[in-house]
Amino acid sequence: MSKFLRYTVPSVMGCLVTSLYLVVDGVFIARGVGEAAVAAVTLVLPLTMAFVALSMIFSIGGGNLVSISRGAGDEHRAVNVFRESVCMLLLMGVLFSVLGTLFADEIAISLGATGELIPFAAEYTRYYMLFTVPVLLAIALSTFIRHDGSPKLSMRSMLYGAITNIVLDYVFVFPLQMGLRGAAIASGLGQIVTVVTCMKHFAQRRGILRIGKASFKREDITEIFALGFPSFLTEVSYSVMMYLHNLVVIRQVGEIGVTAYGIVNYINNLSYMALFGIGQGIQPMVSYYYGRGKFSKAREQYRYGIKASLVMSALFFVICLFAGRPLIMIFASSEDVIDLSYTILTYLNLAYILLGVNLTTQMYMQSMHMPRYANIICFLRGFVFVKIGLALLPHAFGDAGIWATLMFTEGMSLLVALVLARPRTKPERYPSPIRENHADQISRS
Repeated sequence: MSKFLRYTVPSVMGCLVTSLYLVVDGVFIARGVGEAAVAAVTLVLPLTMAFVALSMIFSIGGGNLVSISRGAGDEHRAVNVFRESVCMLLLMGVLFSVLGTLFADEIAISLGATGELIPFAAEYTRYYMLFTVPVLLAIALSTFIRHDGSPKLSMRSMLYGAITNIVLDYVFVFPLQMGLRGAAIASGLGQIVTVVTCMKHFAQRRGILRIGKASFKREDITEIFALGFPSFLTEVSYSVMMYLHNLVVIRQVGEIGVTAYGIVNYINNLSYMALFGIGQGIQPMVSYYYGRGKFSKAREQYRYGIKASLVMSALFFVICLFAGRPLIMIFASSEDVIDLSYTILTYLNLAYILLGVNLTTQMYMQSMHMPRYANIICFLRGFVFVKIGLALLPHAFGDAGIWATLMFTEGMSLLVALVLARPRTKPERYPSPIRENHADQISRS
């Protein structure tokens, strides 16, 4: 339990802080620019989540492979995997920055922006994408130093970045009247602070990872992709789910629905990131125990993660049930928007109780080298069950069917996850030289 708390508590706190500055960002946008700007950012959110999803391949996949290599006693490979991952993220960041700034208007329209929402969405996209490189590096470095034994520094890096973003958000949006451009720039500068803070880990040589020249190996890249693809698919599926919801909401409910849905997503991002933090927190230990061949220890961390996610999601549900309206009123003043937002918030928080179990299970499977099973869960969640839900439930239950779709999606996914995560399910590959009768370990776990 002590190891679980050592890694999970800083991970959850760091994710909550990151989520908090997104909430504050939404408050400043709503108060300083207007509710239409909140709707515009909501439309752009699937895009920002999609390119963050690509970074997850190398940050989560690379991080897991680093811990597996450390557990197996192969520190040289761990260092090289880290360097390979960072180099790939740098190349991706430059490409995204160029495309995002050149084609911001076209991207905004393709995401569903219409009328007055187009200039808002394009402006936010253009300036946010300028900072793609630090955004991707902030995600990666905070993940790698957590796997390299610095969970508290990882948390502090996100905390300092969040504080920077909040302060600059206020300055840029209110005194300087820079609108969405200011909010996007503040977010980017906050990510730069996170990157600089993470560099302390390498400057002080706190772990085994070192910045340097990478030796690209096909086997490493293949392993990174295999272990990181479920996280990519998780983020992409969540992005697709939001995109599909946005299309149905703007068609069936109108702009008020998109605004309400956007407000709820700002609030619920706190819950999602806390649950995501639990999953991230168990990954370094699960991967390490997998590399050592100690499967029963790895599954023990998984059980702790499930219990923690259930407690966390239930706590958020109770808080929002009683304090949901005051929270919504921070973002909106219209009674219609407040009422609709509270309805959506209740539906989604019920679904998040199931979502937490699914996230923890998926991350456990990645760390135990079962990416195929994790991919099945992610694909069904984001591309199959959500489409079935949105196709059937709104016709049967009206607007309530839209908000109930996530509950349907997570419930169906959980049934699949419970089957795939049975104790006797074996890893798809066991690369560690430390065998220790691993077949017996699996059966006992």
